[in-house]
Amino acid sequence: MSNHVLAYDFTKIEEAIETLAPETVRDWEQKARSGDLLAQNVMGIAYKCGIGVKQDHALSIKWFRQAAKQGEADAQFNLGRLYAGEVDGAYKKARAAPANDAEALKWYLSSAEQGHTQAQVKLGTLYAKGSNKVPRDPIQGYKWMSLAASSGEQTAKNLLTTSAASMKPEQVREAESLVKEWKSRRVAG
Repeated sequence: MSNHVLAYDFTKIEEAIETLAPETVRDWEQKARSGDLLAQNVMGIAYKCGIGVKQDHALSIKWFRQAAKQGEADAQFNLGRLYAGEVDGAYKKARAAPANDAEALKWYLSSAEQGHTQAQVKLGTLYAKGSNKVPRDPIQGYKWMSLAASSGEQTAKNLLTTSAASMKPEQVREAESLVKEWKSRRVAG
């Protein structure tokens, strides 16, 4: 079974972000307004990070949500990051949304189901640690970390080892069964 079938293709979003600049933002916004999901996600990034536009968290959330509701996995991941209680990277600079791990879980799960490896890592971490809004679930945590690790995600590989060490053997077996089931569904679908 090929991992590329299971993993989200980051190429388009990476290439799009590289073209985001003050002189291209108008074109991106025009595409976003016409319904282009990639452009809506790009505009969410532009407004979140202030690339080519004045930073505006409300507009960032608006664009991410518009694309996410239509199934754009990277926009779903970005919304998850905005709502997550544990914030990192560029998202740590300033909160764009109130911390709500239940909302983060919803968006991470939607994205992770599409093979978005970064969402799988975040989802696995959220389940492994739990929070006041998300019950700790080491089996689901292991499942999502394992899926990301099997796609080559190094952070997931490292966290998976730590996670497995704190689980009972029967929990690991159950999680591995869930991984196989997910992969079978994904390849069949």
